[in-house]
Amino acid sequence: MTGAPDLPALRARLQGGDGPRFWRSLDAVADSEEFRSYLAVEFPAAARLAMQPGRRGFLKLMAASFAFGGLAACSPDGRDYEVPYVKEPGRIVPGTSLSYASSALFDGFGNGILVTTRNGRPLKIEGNPDHPWSLGGTDVLAQASVLGLYDPFRSQAVQHLGRPTSWADFEAAMLGRTEGWRASRGKGLALLTGPVTSPTLAAGLAKLRAAYPEMRWYAGSSRDGSHEGARRAFGRPVETIPDFAKARAIVSLDGDFLDLGPGQVGLSRRWIEARRAALAQGRLLPLFSAAPTPGLTSAKADDAFPASSGQVEAIARAMLAAASGGSQPSGDDTAARWTRRAWDALSTARGAGIVTAGLAASPAVHDLVHRLNGALGNTGATLRHVLPAAETGAGSLSDLATAIDGGEVEALIVLGANPVYDAPGALDFAKRMERVPLKIHAGLYYDETGAHADWHLPLAHPLESWGDVRSLDGTVGLIQPTVSPLYNGHTPEEIVASLARTGEVTEPLDLLKARWRNEGEDEATFSARFGEALRQGFWPDSHAPAEAVTLTGATPAPALSAPAGGIDVVFRPDGTLYDGTHADLAWLQELPKPLTKVVWENVIAVSPALAAREGLADGDLVRIEAGSRSVTGPAWIQPGQAADTVTLTLGYGRDVPDHLSRGLGYDAGTLRPLDTPWRLTGAKLIRTGERKMPATTQHLGALPDDEEGRAIIRTQVPGGPPAGDAKGPPAPSFYPPPESQDRWTAAQWGMAIDLDACIGCNACVTACQAENNIPVVGQEEVARGRWLGWLRIDRYYEGGPEAPATHFQPVPCMHCEAAPCELGCPVEATLHDSEGLNLQVYNRCVGTRTCQSYCPYKVRRFNYLDYSGGMPPVAQQQRNPDVTVRARGVMEKCTYCIQRIATARIDSAKDAHAPIPDGAVETACQGACPTRAIIFGNIADPASKAAAAKRDPRNYALLGHLNTKPRTTYLAGLVPEGREG
Repeated sequence: MTGAPDLPALRARLQGGDGPRFWRSLDAVADSEEFRSYLAVEFPAAARLAMQPGRRGFLKLMAASFAFGGLAACSPDGRDYEVPYVKEPGRIVPGTSLSYASSALFDGFGNGILVTTRNGRPLKIEGNPDHPWSLGGTDVLAQASVLGLYDPFRSQAVQHLGRPTSWADFEAAMLGRTEGWRASRGKGLALLTGPVTSPTLAAGLAKLRAAYPEMRWYAGSSRDGSHEGARRAFGRPVETIPDFAKARAIVSLDGDFLDLGPGQVGLSRRWIEARRAALAQGRLLPLFSAAPTPGLTSAKADDAFPASSGQVEAIARAMLAAASGGSQPSGDDTAARWTRRAWDALSTARGAGIVTAGLAASPAVHDLVHRLNGALGNTGATLRHVLPAAETGAGSLSDLATAIDGGEVEALIVLGANPVYDAPGALDFAKRMERVPLKIHAGLYYDETGAHADWHLPLAHPLESWGDVRSLDGTVGLIQPTVSPLYNGHTPEEIVASLARTGEVTEPLDLLKARWRNEGEDEATFSARFGEALRQGFWPDSHAPAEAVTLTGATPAPALSAPAGGIDVVFRPDGTLYDGTHADLAWLQELPKPLTKVVWENVIAVSPALAAREGLADGDLVRIEAGSRSVTGPAWIQPGQAADTVTLTLGYGRDVPDHLSRGLGYDAGTLRPLDTPWRLTGAKLIRTGERKMPATTQHLGALPDDEEGRAIIRTQVPGGPPAGDAKGPPAPSFYPPPESQDRWTAAQWGMAIDLDACIGCNACVTACQAENNIPVVGQEEVARGRWLGWLRIDRYYEGGPEAPATHFQPVPCMHCEAAPCELGCPVEATLHDSEGLNLQVYNRCVGTRTCQSYCPYKVRRFNYLDYSGGMPPVAQQQRNPDVTVRARGVMEKCTYCIQRIATARIDSAKDAHAPIPDGAVETACQGACPTRAIIFGNIADPASKAAAAKRDPRNYALLGHLNTKPRTTYLAGLVPEGREG
């Protein structure tokens, strides 16, 4: 686990069948004595068990605690004192949950959510099953947004030149400014925003531009490349929405429709439903992927090829030539063979194929993909083009930089953006901002741009705001407050209306109603229509209509080849933080990255071939240089990455004093070019000679290989033989049979997890943390093996390290019917109930950890320290009152969300003890999953979905040969012919 791996030896071991078929890391393949010793200890850093925080660390923690206490005590919240209810609000029943339909924001776009509140406190985010785009799914950012509401690092006051002030002071200071802007028609005034999809905000911006006609509007967007590609192909920017239900083959060229992003929730659900429909017809909906660095889309591909960015464009050109009547793809190298396989699938499925490209693909690749889909007859058949959900007509960050350099910007208003951090390093936006006389920043956080501004204004969190937002397909979702503003923030719509000085309404609800009230509509009619939309969480039938598109121009000429020498650097959003906007949320920091399983920082991902050539091992500090700029970080060998490619992820390297995210990782934006922000060619990789091993959960709970060939991960071709172990006579057991079969008259809870549907997105992990009050332990504790997540997602590779297949396996508690933990606990803190649940009685637990050592699945977690203590009071408001907050010295684990089962029992008792209907109990992980990979219910009810999943030929038990009889089982993943096993 130290030193560079011997890749030729590892490759030979895998090819020769001597190594494991499914492996988590190259260390596991090597199976060295050091690695075996690592696995032999449940918590590998036990030697440092008694280690206490250093003096500096202790002082930092105390300083943060005092700061939080001061902020909580001194910030005005509009309340002088609190008294109990004299007259309770009509809809609030103490101890009973209420849900409000709203929308979660993601890079300017929205997904439908339900916000669960208790006694006026938002506690949990669920998906809105009625929302036509998100269809009930969520992502990690939506799940973590409830923590963001209570985040003590949020901006809590107006600041002028770094000192707290008030909104009244800001209004007074702006009074003379706005009069001057009106007199000059806004000359010298610039507004910078992110993508604007809110119709209400767009209407406000239109009024602002009308009040100041010379004002210039600029917007930063991650979708510029895809829109430019559409402009080249069709003459105008459009958004492409794939219809997977009509597809027979999918080819992803640096695509990302399953990766974390605004479209992940809606697109992943549509993809898996199409795949399930194909399975019902006895066939596989194949997914081919070529990408320079692996992501969730390539990880779920049935045939993935690690292609460099240049190779991706060459593949698209070869396919387009073949589709246009030219020669078929030829050659005998790996790239040519993959291209032929993908082309054969597309050619066979003409008019029923999909070729897609992602945000990081170049405009040229997007242009080629549009032309390829047109030549194959896919456009208008399996692909629907709609106008972009975001408002158009804004200038780019580059245009703004040029205007600042020309002295054309006298006042800059930055609304909900952070260009000092987000802008490509080549712009050096911080220095440019210094040239602007007046700088106003509005944001959720006092971030890098706020620190460089004259005025900083706190924005209201979406969970305490009125507003609206469009989804990727144009559906308009409504945003409604679920709690009064905690920190006196204002919405963007309020700020824009205030600056416009039109004399019209400026209250957020009034602005929202004014935007959606039809001309001449009476109050009663509008109130009924608006109330129904609020109840649903969206305006019905508001999605964008399909646009008729026609290819224009000629096929673009090949791009100039990259300069010889150097390495190819690609930039990608982080798998948990995305662009770093929510980098202060500890849930996201401690959430293992889907592929590397690294927490609390980013790494520099290198291919196995590059690591072998440079003699690199995981944790070796390397420096990536491009001209005078450089970043330094720990190397991480990433299987499935293109040979001469290095991947840098965004979201880290933040530099805001007194913030959680400060000093974590490196800032990849430093190296981002202006013209090609997702790719840098000709960079240098330099070894520093130092090491810093990142904290990772990669080997946490590593399960042993079965010497008799019973695989932990199982796959099946459609219609293949059953994946489960052959049934034989009952194995002998120390456990007595049930005392009576009468217990089967009650509900018997069980779970099945569809490995084909799991995309490794981590939404379930974050939902479990939010629901069950799971604390954050910190980077050092994770490195010691003390990560506390009740649900982990194991990532396995299959095949050689250059281009392996990837598998994800969520592992909660198995709730075994013959549970070893119950036999081992000396105080009966873990025991079985009549409904098949493996219970953990916290007050009985004395911390022997015997149950943990007896558990073959490694799903039990121990509180070595009081991780829940010392939380800021405002953050404690997020805790679920139905779930015990565990103390130091207590074992904990997945409970199948027993608190939700208990609620269903109570509801059943109110209804004369009627049977709990199927679907009435939904675990947190089940509800969060965008692909509905988790099925939970009463397996004693043969009509339940869970019982049906148990009867599926793909169903198998993890480590079932141990005779633990787990209630949690798995459905084998689907693979093409020749890969089953």
